[in-house]
Amino acid sequence: MDSIKNDPAQKISVKRNGKILGEYPPQEIGSLFETGHLKEQDLYLDPKSGEWLPVNDLLRRERPSRSRSGRRERSGKTLKRRLLLFFAAFAVVTGMVVWESKTSAEIDTLKASLAKAAAENLEWKQKFENVLFAAREVASNDLVRGRVIIRDANGQRVVLPGIKIRLYPRAEIEEFLSERYKRIADADGTDANRLSAHFLKTIPLPIETTTTDSDGRFECKVPQPGEYVIQTGIRSGKTGSLRLWFVAFDSRDPLNTPVDITETNAVQQFNPLFMLVDGR
Repeated sequence: MDSIKNDPAQKISVKRNGKILGEYPPQEIGSLFETGHLKEQDLYLDPKSGEWLPVNDLLRRERPSRSRSGRRERSGKTLKRRLLLFFAAFAVVTGMVVWESKTSAEIDTLKASLAKAAAENLEWKQKFENVLFAAREVASNDLVRGRVIIRDANGQRVVLPGIKIRLYPRAEIEEFLSERYKRIADADGTDANRLSAHFLKTIPLPIETTTTDSDGRFECKVPQPGEYVIQTGIRSGKTGSLRLWFVAFDSRDPLNTPVDITETNAVQQFNPLFMLVDGR
């Protein structure tokens, strides 16, 4: 047998169920057996004895060779597993890098969009402010405009012509209200009409006066930019009860919108904290 193993040119015949499978080099018998090409019931022709012997016997004689072959095969499988793990890890890392790069690009795009939106918003804001200032110039900031429009007994809104309108500096009216509050509180609170009349008799002289036109509109000159109060009073009803208004506004308001006199901004109670109402 040793002479066979040492002779690479020597080949061993193998048969199964009486049929010759083929002739194989001795060093290949172990690998063929492990791969299933040769089986334990197969026989090989022993050239020394000339007998057909079990292939398994030959394999047992060549166990050292088989062991080395098995180790090489196991080593190859281990290497394959490691390579697979390496490539799998490489694929995961590559995917993460690509994902991070894509996410970073999307974030950059979003930041660019936000910056563009902010720039557009600023541009529109500037245009809007220009429109406001243009409206202020058109309306003229040395004038205050408005109208008197009140609901009648049927609940319909009607304009009131011929209503006297007085213009005061806001600081002067605030001082007047504070000074008169104590006297109003000490007077007979059951006669609201008398208290209102008393209020108008003692009010300071206005800096400007005007009267509403046929459409209930009015217009007053403003001496200089600042905060002012429009004051008026209207008698209504069968008893001739008097309703008062102290409507504040700022002539520096960019829109310079009209200051309307309505039932919503009328004086509801004699208290300086609630008598002065913003009209814009």
